[in-house]
Amino acid sequence: MATAAGPADAAAPCWCHDVPIDPRTLAALPAAARGVACLCRACATGRMPAARDNDGGVRCNAPMPCLPPGVTLTQDPGGRQALQLTGAGGTVLVAMCGAQVLSWRVASGDVLWTASRGEFTAGKAVRGGIPLVFPWLGNHPHDPTLPAHGVVRTLDWRFVRAAATPEVVLETNDTEHTRRLWPHAFHCELTVRVADGLDLTWTTTNTDDVPLRFEEALHSYFAVGDVLTASVHGLEGVACTETASAPEPAWDPHAPLRFRAETDRIFHGVGDHLELDAPALPRRVQLHTTHAHSTIVWNPWPAKGDRMTQMAPGDWRRFCCVETANVREHAVTLGPGERHTLRLVLRCA
Repeated sequence: MATAAGPADAAAPCWCHDVPIDPRTLAALPAAARGVACLCRACATGRMPAARDNDGGVRCNAPMPCLPPGVTLTQDPGGRQALQLTGAGGTVLVAMCGAQVLSWRVASGDVLWTASRGEFTAGKAVRGGIPLVFPWLGNHPHDPTLPAHGVVRTLDWRFVRAAATPEVVLETNDTEHTRRLWPHAFHCELTVRVADGLDLTWTTTNTDDVPLRFEEALHSYFAVGDVLTASVHGLEGVACTETASAPEPAWDPHAPLRFRAETDRIFHGVGDHLELDAPALPRRVQLHTTHAHSTIVWNPWPAKGDRMTQMAPGDWRRFCCVETANVREHAVTLGPGERHTLRLVLRCA
C-alpha cells in the first residue's frame, strides 16, 4: 500500500498529510500496490483522513481505525461521511463536512432542528444542527461576494482521535482556497463529547506570523415546536443590537426574550448561563458557555423564512437559533502562535 506511482528514485508525498515517503520504501513495494492506499504513519496509527482535501485533491480512502465503544463511522442522510456518538448524554451525529453537529437525540427527541429541505451535499452547510461560523458572522462586512458565515463550515475536516467518553476530535486549517477568501493561516480543532449532555470545545490557533482577528459562532438551531410559545432566559438587561429587517417595534429588555416578530438580536457581554424554554415539546435546554461574550438570537419569521434556501413554508415556526459567539466588539484577536478556546455545554430537561 503506497502513494500514487511515481519515479522509483524520487520521494513522493502521502495522500493525506503530504509527508514525504522515502524512495527506498516505495521501491520495495510491488507495482500493483501503488496508488491503492496510504502508507504514512498518521494512517497507520489511527488518523482518518477525509476522502478529499480542502483544495479538491485526492486523499487516502483507508478504513476507519478501530474506534472505542460509543463511536461509529456512518453516513449522514446525504451519504456524506459522518461519525455517530452514543453515550449517557444522548446520540449525536456529526458530519466531517464542516464538523457540523447535525443532530442530538435524547429521550424526548432531537434537541436540534433541521430544515425540511435540508441539503446534505458535499461542500455545503446544512441549514440546521450546529454549523461553525468563522472568521466572520453573516455577510462579509466589505465584500458581499464572499461566502456568508466564513470559510470553515464547508471545509472537509479531518479525524484526529476518539475516546470512550464518548468523544471525537476533528481538525481543519487554512488552505490555498481559504487564503484566497481570507489571507490568513489558522488551525481549528473541535472536540465533541456526549457525557452529561452535548459538550463542544472549539480551539483556534493563529499559525500565521501576524496578529489574527476573527469572529466565531456555534450557530445552534434548536427545535422548539412552536416559536410563539418559546422564550430565552438569561439575557434580561443585557445590551443588544437588533439587526432584523422587520423587528418587533418594542419589547421589555428586562423580561425573558419572546418571539413576536422577525428577531435577529446580537447581545453584547452575556453571562455564562442561558436557558431556552420550549413548552410546546415540552423541553428546557440549558446552555453553559466558556469564553463566549456574545449571543445571537434569531428567527426569520414567515416573510423571510418562507423564501430561505432549504426551508419549506412554515419551517420558521418550529425553531429558533441561540448562537454562542464572539462577534463585533467581542471579536477575538490572537498574536502569532496564540490560541483561543470557546466551549458550549448543552443539557436538556
